[in-house]
Amino acid sequence: MTRNEITKDVCRKLSNFPTRSVARYLIETYGGLFDNDPEIARSAVRYVRGQNGSESRQLCAEIVPVQNLQMPETWRRINTPYNLNPGRWLTIADLHIPFHEKKPIEAAIKHGKKKKCTGIFIDGDLHDCQGVSFWPSVIRKNFMGEVMVVIEFLDYLRQEFPNAEIVYKPGNHEYRLPRYYASHAPEMIGNPAHAMESLLDFESRGIEFLDYFQKVMAGKLPICHGHEFRSISSPVNPARGLFLKTNSWAACAHMHRTSEHTDTNVNDEYLTTWSIGCLCDLHPEYSPFGAKWNWGFAIIDVGVSGDFEVQNKRILPSGVVA
Repeated sequence: MTRNEITKDVCRKLSNFPTRSVARYLIETYGGLFDNDPEIARSAVRYVRGQNGSESRQLCAEIVPVQNLQMPETWRRINTPYNLNPGRWLTIADLHIPFHEKKPIEAAIKHGKKKKCTGIFIDGDLHDCQGVSFWPSVIRKNFMGEVMVVIEFLDYLRQEFPNAEIVYKPGNHEYRLPRYYASHAPEMIGNPAHAMESLLDFESRGIEFLDYFQKVMAGKLPICHGHEFRSISSPVNPARGLFLKTNSWAACAHMHRTSEHTDTNVNDEYLTTWSIGCLCDLHPEYSPFGAKWNWGFAIIDVGVSGDFEVQNKRILPSGVVA
């Protein structure tokens, strides 16, 4: 479309807006067509609206409702689930590096190697991202220091599982980075040089980094981090809260507690939900005594037909897997 055609179309749609406001919209949306000059855009609007003399007033009559209007395109983003390949997956979550605990992580890795896991699934909050958090803290914020510790862990994990698939789903803590950009440096949003996958160089480490809020399917089992739901209440346990949200079999992390809940539906199908324990400090600065958390991980077997089996493990304070 030409500059004049675009101006007419916008003036028709924004017929009740002042000329200057319409000109600002044109600059924001089609700036190049108007040499990014607000006065050129304003003059174009005045011309189309008949505010530049008799010739433009005659043109103004051409701005009539357009027939055969098209349905506008949606801005909705499609959230395509990621399917884990068939195999045995060591599933870990909520390490909150650099506030992780070495003892339970080493126990989980040792158990995963013993069970000959073919894949590692990281279900969110590997990286705490405290350095870009909104919340105040007496602990010194050092985001690049955190990044370096995360890189050391990822290299260690790859060393321990040199041939395993590693899939990393970001959680609410990783989401602190794009939110930080949105609040403090909006021009950085979408900049590939500063995205999480660039900072941590997942590609060279053979790690599949998923999209924020992307659902993961372990066969027929949906896996979320847990923050995707507005809230998961746990008057009984987190797994029951997850069932009330999903009405399906499902697994999630985020709650830092190992739990399981089984219910049935009208077809007498057994629907079990699991919440997975954490591998971080159980008594963080913001909740030193009240957090009912425990260390844990899961082993998830995914069959070719989509069948699955979940072994939801606790890790005792001694480091023993229970």
